[in-house]
Amino acid sequence: MKNIQKLLLLCCTVLLLGSCEEEPPYINMTPDKTVGDTTYVLLPAPTPQQRNVLIEEVTGVRCPNCPKAQLEAKTISENNAGRIHILTLHPLNKQNALTRPFDMAIGDAHTSKYDFRTEAGALLYDMVGLTAGLPTGNVNRKLFSGESARNIDYQKWSAYVATELAEPTPVNIDLKAKNIGDSIEVEVTVTYTSVVSDTNYVSIAILESDMEDVQESKDQNGNVIYEENYMHNHVLRTMVTGFYGDLLKTTGTYEPGRVFKKKYRVKRDIKWNAANLDVLAWINLNTTKKNVIHSQEVKVQ
Repeated sequence: MKNIQKLLLLCCTVLLLGSCEEEPPYINMTPDKTVGDTTYVLLPAPTPQQRNVLIEEVTGVRCPNCPKAQLEAKTISENNAGRIHILTLHPLNKQNALTRPFDMAIGDAHTSKYDFRTEAGALLYDMVGLTAGLPTGNVNRKLFSGESARNIDYQKWSAYVATELAEPTPVNIDLKAKNIGDSIEVEVTVTYTSVVSDTNYVSIAILESDMEDVQESKDQNGNVIYEENYMHNHVLRTMVTGFYGDLLKTTGTYEPGRVFKKKYRVKRDIKWNAANLDVLAWINLNTTKKNVIHSQEVKVQ
C-alpha cells in the first residue's frame, strides 16, 4: 500500500512540474453576467477594420505627476481621432499612498467626493505588471523590444502607439450598449477576418467620465498643488467579463468569418452617472502573452 501511495505521489509531482510552462486553465473570476452566447461562420468574411490601440493608464488622486500622463494620453487620442481608447485604473490597495481618496477626517486638507479605486483595476495592474511608482501605463499591453516591462513611462507611449496603429488587426469588433432599467446591456460581436492560432479572450469594461473631484498636481514651477475641480475621465468602474476576459472557445484556429456574438447584462451601480458611462471592449491574448490586438468603445445609450 505504501508503495502505491509513493507511486501516486511521484506521478502527481511529475505532472505538476511538466505543466509549469503551459498557459493556465481559463477561470472566470467574476459572477456570470452572460445572457446570450453564440458562434457561427459568416462567409465571405467582412472587410477588416482599422486597428485601434488601447492605452491602460495607472494613476492616483494623490499622484502629482499623474495629470501629465493623463494629458499625454488625451493628446495622443486627439491626434488619432477614433482610434485610441483610454482605460484609467485606480487600483484598490495598490500604491495606496498615491491612490487613496483625500479625507479631512485623517488630516487631509480636502475630502474626495469619489473613491475611484476598484479591485478589478488592481487585478489588471497586477496582471500586466506592477511598477515602483505612478504614473505608469501600457500600450496594447505589449512588451516592446528593449523594454523590461509592459507598463512603462508615459513619455514613451506616443512612439509605441504609432507603431501599433500601423499594424493590421485580424478581428473586427462591433459593440452596442444601452441602459435597461437599473442595468446595462452590452452586445459584442467579434468577427475574424484572417486566421488566428493564439487563444483569444474578449474583455469588456464599464468606464465613467466627467467626474469633477480633487487631484494632486503641480503648477508650472513644479510646486505641488491641489486641483479641486479636476475632471476625471475614462475611469474603470467595473469589469463585465472576468478581469482577463472571457474565453472565445474554438476547437482549432479562429478562421476567417468565424463570429462570436455575446450579450451581457450588469446591474448599474447607483453611484454611477448613467449619462456619463461608456463600454470598452478589447480582444487580448492569453494570460501569458497578454497583448491586445483590437478594441472598440461606445457610449451607453
